[in-house]
Amino acid sequence: MSSPQLTARYLIGTRGSSSEALTNHLAFTWYPEYQLLALPMTICEGGGDGTYGQTMTFSGLMVFDASVANGFGEHGRVAHSTPSDITCGNWWANAESAVKRSLFLDNYVYSVSDSELKVRDVNALQTELVTLPLAP
Repeated sequence: MSSPQLTARYLIGTRGSSSEALTNHLAFTWYPEYQLLALPMTICEGGGDGTYGQTMTFSGLMVFDASVANGFGEHGRVAHSTPSDITCGNWWANAESAVKRSLFLDNYVYSVSDSELKVRDVNALQTELVTLPLAP
């Protein structure tokens, strides 16, 4: 513990990308039984030379495989609809993402935004199981 070393790194988007987890520790979810980490993300691409990326390429929940033995890698994504107030300019102290919370139960991941709840099998995140609209 006296000499920590970087052992894994994963770049997500460009400047302007954001996550609720940047300012709220309750927004990410660790599932130790499966060694899965879930992060709500708004991913922006483009920009450069100190400018924001203006092209939003993803908004939703990203799930990562994470272990000391195997490192860190993307497991899959659950896309959510994006409200108009979530943009590529919201980052750092104003960090936001459409997904606010996630939860793992058995083989399922639940992702919750202000407008919908989605349920996916952790081994088939691309396959829609349940999408439940939530009242505004």
